[in-house]
Amino acid sequence: MRLCNDGTSYVRDLIQKLHTYAGLLTFVNLMVFGVVGLSASFESRPGAPVPAVRYEAFRAEPNETDRQVAERVCESLHLSLATPIQSAVIQHDAAGRLLLDFYHANGRHRVTVLEDEGRLRVEVMRSSFWSYLGTLHATTAAFHSGDWRMQLWADYNEFAMWCLIGMMASGVALWLMARPRDRLARVSLALGGGLFAVLYFWTR
Repeated sequence: MRLCNDGTSYVRDLIQKLHTYAGLLTFVNLMVFGVVGLSASFESRPGAPVPAVRYEAFRAEPNETDRQVAERVCESLHLSLATPIQSAVIQHDAAGRLLLDFYHANGRHRVTVLEDEGRLRVEVMRSSFWSYLGTLHATTAAFHSGDWRMQLWADYNEFAMWCLIGMMASGVALWLMARPRDRLARVSLALGGGLFAVLYFWTR
């Protein structure tokens, strides 16, 4: 009987450690998710930001493809967060000029290549802090960025979500292993489940 109790105690301690470490590893992820969820509930939808317009010197090379020009423009403007360049970025305006629409975590750069003038017309629209957090919230390992910082966050975001699943599973396991007279465990589970339900339906 003592060996059985020792074995159960060892397993419980192991699950408790797993529960604690999983919670710590997903803490930053949960903070971002929580802030984004609350801001979406209270904040009214912002209107389209007014772009700041500037001009940059740029010379298109002969026989360059649109994609090659787009890649050079992206590098010239230091838009690593907008890489790799998607096909939807490369467009043409009504006058047939190359139009590059770069979306990234910090906002949007809408660039018109003015070949005859040897320059770029750059419209910059910055994201708000809440929109920036919203982008971080939605970025997972399925997202492949050319910027190592964004890719690092995407990988962490994916890892943290798995940690969250582990934390919830270990929490349920600890509750099931708790003694029937352990009212605190039952009350904690009931409160946690109720709070989750309230927040889920309130933020929808």
